[in-house]
Amino acid sequence: MIRCHTLVISDIHLGAKICQTSKVLQVLNNLQCKCLIINGDLFDSDAVHKFSEDHWRIISTISELTDHMKVILVGGNHGRKLDVLAEKMGIEICETYVFSLADKKFLCLHGDEFDMFVKNLPLTTHIFTQLYYLIQRLGGTKQRFSMIIKKLSKRILGISRRQQRLAMKRGRSHNADIIICSHTHIPHSSTKDEVLFLNSGSFCNDPSTYITIDKNGRVELCEI
Repeated sequence: MIRCHTLVISDIHLGAKICQTSKVLQVLNNLQCKCLIINGDLFDSDAVHKFSEDHWRIISTISELTDHMKVILVGGNHGRKLDVLAEKMGIEICETYVFSLADKKFLCLHGDEFDMFVKNLPLTTHIFTQLYYLIQRLGGTKQRFSMIIKKLSKRILGISRRQQRLAMKRGRSHNADIIICSHTHIPHSSTKDEVLFLNSGSFCNDPSTYITIDKNGRVELCEI
């Protein structure tokens, strides 16, 4: 059982073959918290015909969770046309989410705005995304090659370093003590000038990662 005040999960990418559905369901079905934050990219695209039975099961499970906890979806760069579905599920949608817990101020944002390729080269990004989908279609059930490609591309392009630097700058403007991003699929934590930066990773990786926050504002990056 996962017991915490707030849980942060990100980059589930429902509709994608690399979505680790069993891990998502394991977390959601064993969760006791007051707030669930999905920090971007709940859906991979608006192509609902790609949803498997387990993808729909995840949607149903999240819908049930909204009956007894706050569920927040932070806007990402995938599947935004399905925001209307998320709202029907009872999810609150925002572009960034700021909250305080104990004596700490948190800033949650997806972090795609710090990705110069997504922001400035949309056509190039679209072409590489389609190639990545092709790799997924050829990748079988475990999709290990797809996961490796995703991690290497983010590291080689230096997106993670840029994201942390710019997110920390954004965090200072909000007087945030803790900044949580996602987007890169690379879990990470680092402290600078007494400000904690974390990337919650992805549920398209094996192992997958998520963040728990207890009632005293203590943060833990967890694996499953």
